[in-house]
Amino acid sequence: MISSQSIITKFGGERTTGSPIKFDRNPLLKIALTRSEYLQASCDKMNLPSGPRLHEECGTKVQRGELVDSSAEACRQAIHAAYSHVYGNAHLMDYERSTELESQLFNGEIAVKDFVKGIAKSDFYNSNFYSNCSPIRTIELDFKHLLGRVPYSQSEISKFITIQAESGHGAVVDAMVDSAEYLETFGKYIVPYMRSWKSSAGAPQVTFNRTASMLLGYTFSDKAIGTASQLNQSFSSQPINSIIFPAGSDLIYMQASMAWSGGKPPKIATKIATILTIAGLIEVTRVIAIVAFSAVAT
Repeated sequence: MISSQSIITKFGGERTTGSPIKFDRNPLLKIALTRSEYLQASCDKMNLPSGPRLHEECGTKVQRGELVDSSAEACRQAIHAAYSHVYGNAHLMDYERSTELESQLFNGEIAVKDFVKGIAKSDFYNSNFYSNCSPIRTIELDFKHLLGRVPYSQSEISKFITIQAESGHGAVVDAMVDSAEYLETFGKYIVPYMRSWKSSAGAPQVTFNRTASMLLGYTFSDKAIGTASQLNQSFSSQPINSIIFPAGSDLIYMQASMAWSGGKPPKIATKIATILTIAGLIEVTRVIAIVAFSAVAT
């Protein structure tokens, strides 16, 4: 049986299936000016747990309650994780950072949720993932960068393309970050991460394959992959849902290794392969010697 975890490691997915990055500086209480802020304040009062609803956790609870670090180091880690995820692992120059938002997060004026929304509306995001991308590619990346998953259906993509066409990209960001799904999954202080590697409740099985199509390895960035849709064929009338492994992955040449623990063959398999190699070399040497002797004798 193929191990899904061994596939995840080939795409760098183990970085996105561990403990999420959190930060909370207990921002000052403020009057809710929008409906989303009112809903967020209501959820905070009820102390509802947040986290993706995974099949392995169904029947127990959504997520274990944990204290959230409010140290300066935790803030730096949250900022780094947010840039890395929301900007699709793209290289970021110092002058491209949102220093004002960073300062507000550090001072507790805004929460991680607000920081994510802010950088998703930044000039850097718009120039790299909106202005030069096809509408479908933009929505694919919005799902990945803000909700931590790939679209489940063509209707989901069409819904947000309509919002984007009518009200602009900022409205798409607001709709996703202020959604019940975002609040239930990440709350106000968890940095979004790619959660669709795991089997989320309600997600179709093909989600895993689509996630692999969107994440092509450790060193790939969404900026470098290109502006064309990566999932368009997956939603067509004749979908292609096969997993394309990153260049350089040993799974391109030996997909059987996916079933091995850690992606490596057991020691006994290595010994057998060594013995067969040595035996083959001996046999080749014997044949060459016989041919050479026959030639000399003739």
